[in-house]
Amino acid sequence: MEVMLPTLIAQLRAAVGYLGERDQHGWWQSMFLSAGSTPFLTPVCGRTLVLARCVGTTQAAALRHDERIGVGRVFHLFRLPEDLEQTIHHTLHDPTIAPHIAALITRPDAALSYLQGEAQRTEGGGVGPTRVGAVHAVHERTSWRMVAAHYAHAFCAQVQVYPYFTEQV
Repeated sequence: MEVMLPTLIAQLRAAVGYLGERDQHGWWQSMFLSAGSTPFLTPVCGRTLVLARCVGTTQAAALRHDERIGVGRVFHLFRLPEDLEQTIHHTLHDPTIAPHIAALITRPDAALSYLQGEAQRTEGGGVGPTRVGAVHAVHERTSWRMVAAHYAHAFCAQVQVYPYFTEQV
């Protein structure tokens, strides 16, 4: 069964966010998706633990992506147009999503396997800031499969990539 686009993006954020954290590849210094964050966040966030962990990692990853790509009329996995951000936020409130995200962030190989499974292709991707397409493409599943391919390649090749969308063609 094919998942809805906001669910796909939320799961991509979780997988990439987890792999990019300090304990994995160290692209950003957060540890919200590490096992150690659960005891720390549970008393404060209880019922919204998955949401809190994902939001924390999204913020850390967005800062790093913004540093490398720039801000303005560009969007990336961790900073999207407001309508899509709202939909993803509501998706993370769905209790049926939590087990899927939890399964992605248990082990690095699980997260990488998910990215490779979603990837449109398996050959090499870009390095550094890499344009994926125009901003309207953020609503297309094939664009997110390209994004998954770029990240999967980068984590395997031990390089950093920052796929993005722009309003310019």
